[in-house]
Amino acid sequence: MKLICLKKDLKEAVSICDKISGKNLNLPILSNILLDANEKDLKLTSTNLEIGAEIIIPAKIESKGRITIPSNIFNSFLSNISGSDQINLEVQNNNLIIFTNNNSTLIKSQPADDFPNLPKLKQDNKFSLPVFDFISGLKTVFYSCAISAIKPEISSVYIYSSKAEMLTFVATDSFRLAEKKINHFFPELGPILIPFKTVVEIIRIFEGKEGKMDILFNKNQINIIKDNIVFISRLTDGIFPDYNQIIPKKFITDVIINKEFFIDSLKISGLFSGKLNELNMAVNSEDGFFTIKTSNNESGENIAKIPAKVTGESVKITFNHKYIYDCLPNINSEEIILRFSGEGKPLLVTGAQDNTFQYLVMPMSV
Repeated sequence: MKLICLKKDLKEAVSICDKISGKNLNLPILSNILLDANEKDLKLTSTNLEIGAEIIIPAKIESKGRITIPSNIFNSFLSNISGSDQINLEVQNNNLIIFTNNNSTLIKSQPADDFPNLPKLKQDNKFSLPVFDFISGLKTVFYSCAISAIKPEISSVYIYSSKAEMLTFVATDSFRLAEKKINHFFPELGPILIPFKTVVEIIRIFEGKEGKMDILFNKNQINIIKDNIVFISRLTDGIFPDYNQIIPKKFITDVIINKEFFIDSLKISGLFSGKLNELNMAVNSEDGFFTIKTSNNESGENIAKIPAKVTGESVKITFNHKYIYDCLPNINSEEIILRFSGEGKPLLVTGAQDNTFQYLVMPMSV
């Protein structure tokens, strides 16, 4: 193998692959990146058997070949090398030699024969959508996933389309639930469950990219294709809870408040919340204010009175401060609506001007 490529292309591809490569004592080859030079370009591949990526970059190929090299060493090298726009790669005696204008480096390599092949899906179940919409859908809900792997179905983002014009993203950890709807034309597709760790990688790799991406899936696997990147992951095998049953149908109180004012108030109140992040909410139907209070034996207490449009009954209830704050940056609306269904019952948060997102929070028992 002998080739020349641009450093910026190689550096970006290796950075993506390095974060995917795995550490497996039984399969040490997984800590490597596969370099595969064909007639016209260079393909880099990494996997930890749960997720994988293939990235193709342009290169001037002088001779073909395949080899694997340690991911972390290659990435660290490219992150610190300077003074050259082009990089020459050449295999000599089964090791990779890297030449730049002022540097020559040898990286110990391993044959490519033991590197696993990444599975590819047929085009049967395929849809395309803007990258921005798919990443936005994931980012709007993924923080609500359960982190524990005890129940993998709720340690995943649930995606489905029941109407041709709507794609729905849902996540829950059983204490809160976030739902985001994307308005586009989609074929009606069966539900898929993308593991939380996979969602984090999808966001990291594709956020900020423009244009559309192709998504292929079956019962067990998803492939995401964008330009020169193919991302592959297993899907969660499980059944997501029927979450619509827990969303309240009736509300006793609606509170409309300015989102930024509420965010600022929560930032201050967070300084004084207790070990359990308790946030006490009080709605007075007569004075037009929404009050939040936090207290801590060590740091003190804070009471914030927020101007609000209140309809319905007065109510007092306690929620997890962090859970309330997490959803607010994802609401595309100047005002938010807090919909109370009664003491000891869930709170529903939506945007006054954005009905594509809703967030359900269970109260705390204190």
